[in-house]
Amino acid sequence: MRRRRRAPCYIFEGTWWANREVPQVLPYLQALHASDGRLDLSHRTFRCADDLAYWLSKIPKTERSFVYVACHARDGNLYPADGRSAVPLEKVCDALGAAKPGAIEFLHFGSCEIVDSRNRRGSLQSLADASRARWVSGYVNDVYWLPSMLLDLALVGELFLPFYHETRTRRPRLKARAQWFLRSYEQLARELGFSGLARNLAGVDALIPRRLV
Repeated sequence: MRRRRRAPCYIFEGTWWANREVPQVLPYLQALHASDGRLDLSHRTFRCADDLAYWLSKIPKTERSFVYVACHARDGNLYPADGRSAVPLEKVCDALGAAKPGAIEFLHFGSCEIVDSRNRRGSLQSLADASRARWVSGYVNDVYWLPSMLLDLALVGELFLPFYHETRTRRPRLKARAQWFLRSYEQLARELGFSGLARNLAGVDALIPRRLV
């Protein structure tokens, strides 16, 4: 039997409550891999936009990876290190531009308030344009750790992994699969202010969900 290729998942994590490199997100993804076996995990700590750009540039071309950025955020700014040194959306987009073509298929931010509630489509499109990803997502609200972590795991396991493996043999519809994902986890997703953008091969974007309320 031909062995199925593991899907690449790159985790770029801030230092959260201290400057020590103690991964908080990685153990959850490792548990998902242990139960599923279809992930190829890579973890790096970042403290600034330059760190993020450097590690993104190392992802191989056409890797089609899931990139998971996890750190504190507020009002569209990342705070990867000390909670004070902001990385604005423009610098995040600049860092994403360092990635090679086809390196990022899915981009998700496990961070509070990274998506502008007043212009969800615009903020997600900026990230999608910079990364050239087919899917971009994050949260509008200030989210609690465990509920958002559980939804992040579901995003990897229920949306990214099936899409990644099916794309190798057929052309699945990302928008339809994303809408199914939202219906399956709708109550939690809406409580957290989860927002995503699915981009088809023609470059047409679909906002998921279309409305938050």
